[in-house]
Amino acid sequence: MKHKGLIAIIPIKGAITSEELYFWFMSTSRDIIGTIEDVEKKRRIKAVIFELNSPGGTPFASKEVATAIENMKKPTIAWIREYATSGAYWVASACDEIVADELSTVGSIGVMTIRPDIGELLKKFGIDVETLKTGIYKGLGLPYEKPTEEERELLRKELDEIKDSFLNAIAQNRKLDEARLKELSTGKVYLGREAKEIGLVDHLGGKELAIQRARERSGIKREKIISYGERRRRGVLRRLIEEMLR
Repeated sequence: MKHKGLIAIIPIKGAITSEELYFWFMSTSRDIIGTIEDVEKKRRIKAVIFELNSPGGTPFASKEVATAIENMKKPTIAWIREYATSGAYWVASACDEIVADELSTVGSIGVMTIRPDIGELLKKFGIDVETLKTGIYKGLGLPYEKPTEEERELLRKELDEIKDSFLNAIAQNRKLDEARLKELSTGKVYLGREAKEIGLVDHLGGKELAIQRARERSGIKREKIISYGERRRRGVLRRLIEEMLR
């Protein structure tokens, strides 16, 4: 029986992206996975809490983080503070348990793409854009060309494939039936209270409950909390300063 150990808290805040972007309101999958690899190596860390406050992010980055969590050997708890929607909920579902505030926002399970149409705006300024391409789909999504119906259908098919992958992963992680899966496919948002009723979260509560669940899952009696949030902020700031000094 273990008596003492560390519990690590890894924050995932803002949009989840795969690129290295120097914004405080973004979390990169590269940084998160690097932190996961670090805590997995440390024997004194007995459990990990992922502090989520994120609207989601790109499908690739969200899947990358969720897969890394699924492969962890240490107990994992998702602690949803204000919101964990879209890709952020995908990440949360990969944890062993989910703790969320009763007024938190959970769900919005689905994908979307946004293509600004600036063609008419360019014409008002007398700007004509000529595009030469080697394939009929090359340049799909350019903001100054309206997509054809065939191109729209191609984009819809791509979104459907990503959505199916997203839904199947969550259904497997949370052991949801077909009826629940169909409801989730609408992209509906739930408050924490309702999310618990339909099986999207396990417990209603905050940080203390997340720590308690991590303690119980790891089998330790006394814990010390180690937060990776400050370390990550220092790391981002250091890289930003290095970039500015180049």
